[in-house]
Formats: sequence, structure tokens, C-alpha cells
Amino acid sequence: MANLLIRFTQSPFSNARSQDGLDFALAATNYGHDVKVLFENQGVLQLVKAASTKGLKNHTKRLASMPFFDIEECYVCATSADTFNIQRVLANTKLVEELECHWLTPSEKIALIHSVDHVVTF
Repeated sequence: MANLLIRFTQSPFSNARSQDGLDFALAATNYGHDVKVLFENQGVLQLVKAASTKGLKNHTKRLASMPFFDIEECYVCATSADTFNIQRVLANTKLVEELECHWLTPSEKIALIHSVDHVVTF
């Protein structure tokens, strides 16, 4: 099947696009696709643990389930994380600890995008 890269670019608080992206990623694994995820721009805020807000479910618990769906390759745009002052240490209790993410420089991010068959942005 296809190699997919799901780009999370939206904050989990402003709308349901991040939820839709996660639903898409989990469903794609059910069809045999190899799924990789990339958190960039405001999407890095999805890695910060937060309570449910304004009718949206707690997104961090669902993100933590990605390894159970064979989504093992998780990437974070280091530039975006620095913009929002998110530390690179995922052992920090304020971040989704269950995800082992690799931090990418801009050139590594471009290489990742070119290495997959399809890119879907949420």
C-alpha cells in the first residue's frame, strides 16, 4: 500500500481539523497504509497535554493511541516547537509522553515530505 504523511498544522483548540486528521490517520492504517505523522506550525500544540475545551474531546489521549495502530513514525518540526516554546524533552509531564517523536530541521522535513507517496494536511 501507500506511504502516507499526515501533517498536523492546526491547533487542537480552534476547530475539529486536528480530530479529523487523527481519525484519517488511524483509519488509513486499517487499509494497510504506512502512516507517518508530522506536527508543525500550530499543530505542535497538539503535543501539549490539555483538558477538553468547548465540546472537543481531549485530543492528547487519542494521540497516545497511535502506536497501537502501528503509527510508529512521529515527527515534530523543531522550528515550530521553538516558536511555541515547546521543549524537546518529551519526558516533560506537560507533553504527550506516550509518543516517541523525532525532531526535524527544515531540511529534514523537506526530505521526509519527498520520501512518501502522498501528503495529507490537516
